[in-house]
Amino acid sequence: MEIIKTRILITLLSIILTSCVPSLALAPTKTPMFTLAPAPTSTATLTPIPQLTNTPILVIKTPPSPTILPTQSKLTYAVITPEPAELKRWREYEEALGNALYERVQIEDIICEWLIVGRSEREVYVWAACSGLRPYDSKITTCSRYTVVYLGVEREVQTAVTGENIPGSPAESRRKLFPPSILERFEHIPPVDRLLEHLETRRDNPEPPLIVLDATPTP
Repeated sequence: MEIIKTRILITLLSIILTSCVPSLALAPTKTPMFTLAPAPTSTATLTPIPQLTNTPILVIKTPPSPTILPTQSKLTYAVITPEPAELKRWREYEEALGNALYERVQIEDIICEWLIVGRSEREVYVWAACSGLRPYDSKITTCSRYTVVYLGVEREVQTAVTGENIPGSPAESRRKLFPPSILERFEHIPPVDRLLEHLETRRDNPEPPLIVLDATPTP
C-alpha cells in the first residue's frame, strides 16, 4: 500500500514540475544586419624600396677654365755697334774701366770686357766686367759694374765712373749717373756668359776684347 502511495506522489510531482517550467526551445538563428565582404585583391605593382648602402656619393665639380695669359718673353736690347774711334781706343776704355771697377782695391794686370748699351754726346754707357790679380796672393778677382765712360772733344777717354765711385745708396748713385732709359736697358742686356769666358782665356791667349774682335771683319 505504501508503495502505491509513493508512486502516486512521484507522478503528481512530475505533473506539477512539467507545468511550471517553460518549454525549452532552441532560439531562432538571428540574421545579421550586414555582411562583411572580403577585401578586394589589389592589382597595383609595388616599387621595391632600394636598400641603403654606406657607399659615399662623390660630387665632381668641373673646375673653371684657366685664364690663359699671353707669353711674356724677356725683353732684350740689341748690342750697340761700337764706332771706329771706340775700336781704335779700346786700350783707353779698358784702362779707364779697370780703374773705375777697382778704385778702392789694389789690383794689377787688369783686363776688361764690355757691352755698349747707349751713348750720348760725350758719354758712353756700358756693362763692364774686369779681372785682375791681387798683389798679395796673385789670385784672380773678377767683378762687373754698370759704368759710364766720359769722352773728350776728340772722343778720347777721359775717365769712367760706376755707382760705387760716388757716395750714396746704390739706387741714388745710379739715378745720378744714368738716364731712366739707360737704367731700363741695363735690366735687359743680352747674355754675358761669352764675355766672361773670353775674359778668362785672354790671360793665356792675349788678344783684344770681344767688342773689338766681333767688329773686326774676318779675312
